[in-house]
Amino acid sequence: MDKETIRQIKSDFFALRNGVIADKLRSAGCPYKIIFGLTVPQIESVAAKHEPSAGLAETLWANDSTRESRLMATMVFPVSEFSVDKAKKWIADADTVELVDMLCFRLVRNVEGVEQLAFSLAGEEPTRYAGLRLLMNLLVVRKLADVEKAKGVASQWAEGGDAVARVARQIKEEIEWCF
Repeated sequence: MDKETIRQIKSDFFALRNGVIADKLRSAGCPYKIIFGLTVPQIESVAAKHEPSAGLAETLWANDSTRESRLMATMVFPVSEFSVDKAKKWIADADTVELVDMLCFRLVRNVEGVEQLAFSLAGEEPTRYAGLRLLMNLLVVRKLADVEKAKGVASQWAEGGDAVARVARQIKEEIEWCF
């Protein structure tokens, strides 16, 4: 990946920065060293200036100190080139709920074998949120074959107030409402 492209992306991030949002993210515990405070639509506008590229996405993903770089990586990785193995690696490396949400929505839900992957991820503590988020994504777009299994998995984790419990309750409610 050429340095000029990365420099231009960082320049675009800087031009769109929002200190109020960045400060709120920091005070909420966002783990990144560099937070420009861009909204998702702003990051999408920067991403739209670039052709989808696995190389660019990998470079942005590797910049794990910058929130916007990691989010943009999910926007520029070509969906057709994203694999189950890449999904497992990136999910294991994702360090915020926001990033897992973007990763699952933009890339992982489109890989071959995603339903099996979702159930597998939901069974493991460090990746449970990602697995449940994938199940929810598949449910909403009506691409989830084993709805009863998803309901059972969601029922196991629906108690409490954390992100896992919230998405588990969403799955249960969606199933009860639509199926």
